[in-house]
Amino acid sequence: MEISEHPIFIESIAHIRSKIGFTGLDEIHQSILERIIHASGDLRIQSLLRFSPRACEDAIGALRKGAKILTDSHMAKAAVSPMAKRTLNSDVQCILDMRYKSPDLTSTTRSAVAIRTAWLDLEKKDDLLEAPIVVIGSAPTALMALLDLIEEGHTKPSLIIGMPVGFIGVCESKARLLNSDISHIVLESSKGGASLAAATINALLKASV
Repeated sequence: MEISEHPIFIESIAHIRSKIGFTGLDEIHQSILERIIHASGDLRIQSLLRFSPRACEDAIGALRKGAKILTDSHMAKAAVSPMAKRTLNSDVQCILDMRYKSPDLTSTTRSAVAIRTAWLDLEKKDDLLEAPIVVIGSAPTALMALLDLIEEGHTKPSLIIGMPVGFIGVCESKARLLNSDISHIVLESSKGGASLAAATINALLKASV
């Protein structure tokens, strides 16, 4: 199924290609790079993008089998939902919308508690055939909490898109993900954000149909 794009987006991608030249990337990696550059306005971002082996292939396979998409922010959910509806009709959920106990914010964050609660709840579901894809564009504490759970022996996601933005704990959380055996797509440095993380999963959704 061909997914049409807005003419301005098509023109923007053509401009990006004219500026970055030959990258040596395959089609899906190239698509992710182009969408991230489009979302960020930063042509230099290619040097920061990291993929684990078969990250894209495994994620596309999981999406085709009905994997849920979990986001760490409402902004990311809003950016992903239209593409999900146009492609595989994937279930997109924000962890902040799921039921969890209000945390003591002196020792943790809402996002960290929410991802832990959401992940443990999802593990209990009998109809969860594929592990979710987790899209982190805002909260390094959510990424850290999820990595803690996996180290404790809980289910690995089909993919983690690790692109939290900022300075406190951001580079540390990304480095920890990069050094793990979890399927991942990571944007190194303090750069990231909901729009870039959403651009990544949107490219994977488009490639899945």
